[in-house]
Parts: sequence; C-alpha cells; structure tokens
Amino acid sequence: MRIFLTLFKASFRSEAQYKFDFFINILGNIAILGDFLITVFILMRFKNINGWLLQEVSLMYAITEFGFGVYRFIGDGFNNFEVLVLSGKFDTLLIRPASALVQVMLQKVDLKRLGMVVQALAVGIWGLQRCSFIDNSIYVYLPFLLLASVIVNTQIGIMLAAVAFWTGKNEDIVVLGHYSSRTAAQYPASIYNKLFSSILTFIIPFFSVSYYPLVYYTGRSENILYLLAPLLAVVAMTPITYIIWSSGIKRYSSTGT
Repeated sequence: MRIFLTLFKASFRSEAQYKFDFFINILGNIAILGDFLITVFILMRFKNINGWLLQEVSLMYAITEFGFGVYRFIGDGFNNFEVLVLSGKFDTLLIRPASALVQVMLQKVDLKRLGMVVQALAVGIWGLQRCSFIDNSIYVYLPFLLLASVIVNTQIGIMLAAVAFWTGKNEDIVVLGHYSSRTAAQYPASIYNKLFSSILTFIIPFFSVSYYPLVYYTGRSENILYLLAPLLAVVAMTPITYIIWSSGIKRYSSTGT
C-alpha cells in the first residue's frame, strides 16, 4: 500500500503541474455527455426502453461510467500497456522492488477522468431522486455497487492489457472488449438477445453490477439473489485476472531495446 501511495502521489504531481490544462481537461470530461444525451433523446421520443424509464436507465449509466471513470483515473497505464511491451520498457518494471501490476497501473494518473466521475455521479443523483424503489436499503447498497463497478472495470482492463503479452498490440481488443461492452451495459440487458446478454453477464460481467441489482430494486423481480451478482462477478473474476496476468508475465520476452 505504501508503494501504491508513493507512485500515486508522484504521478498525481506530474499530471497536476500544469494547472490550467488540468482544469480544462476535467471540465471537458464533465461536458462530454454524448452517450447519455443520445439515451435522453431516444426516451423523449419513446418514453421508455423496453419498460425502463429514463431515470432508471440513468442509474445504469451512472454505475457503469463511475466504475470506468475511476478505473481510467488510477489505471490508465493498462490502457496504453502495449507501448510498454513493444518498446521493451516493461523490462524496467520487472527489476524494480515493487509489483509490476501496481507500477503499470500508476504509470499515469489521468486526472481529467475525474470529470467523467463527477458527470456519472451527477447523472446518478438525478436518477436516484426520480426513481421508485421497493425499499430504501438501496442507499446503503449503492456504495458497494459503485465499488464493484470500479473493481470489475479494473479487472477487465488488466485482462485486456495482458493480451499484449501474446499479441504485442492490443488496442483493438481493448476497444471491443471494454469500451464497446461498457457502452452496451448502459442500457437494459432485456433489449439484447440472450447470447449477447449472457456475454455481458458471465464473461464481461457489466450487467452483474449495472442491471441485475436494479431489476430487484425497481420491483421487476423478487429474486433477492440478484443483489449478490456484483459480489459473484468480482469473486469469479479475481482468480481469472490473476492467472491471465501471471501467465502473461511468464510469456513475456524482452525486445532487448
């Protein structure tokens, strides 16, 4: 933890030294509401998406985007991991007395992603104020849901970054496996076919944190086990993430540069 905090502070100072650029970037990320505005315009026309109201969809959006925003804030190194592998700079991380995983994660603290986090919280608060829930325990449950979203996003980011150990470049699979699936998870699983819905539930488990808990709390199902979906996703993904990352490091061979 001490190493994590030290690397975090160093990366934070590096990113925040240009204060004007820092604040402009954050404001820019807050202003980017494109995906959610598309949803708003669709619902203004059709009133609901397969029975889900705008305020309910806004919660799915907020949960998904909050997790992604925090992940990109502290884990941007995974997003550009192929550069480390292709340049051979990953070698230097392996010989340092610190976890390579933590060093990659904190290669860069992407401060502008704070705008994405603020935006997600604002949309989520708006949705919470307008939704009807079966009981108020969701307000206690919600922080755990947001934490699960951060962890799942980070786990997916690590696994997709590790693909570069085998393929060298991984940019396209990151876009397909993380960005596209995250955008899909901002909408109800019920609008997709069963195969795609199952992929986003069991393989890339965004629906486990953004959809199924809300199915229970909005009264669409009495299956209380839906509340365990985020925990099950995190528990199942943890050893898989560890195995893929560890196997990748064993597979890695230096470029010699």
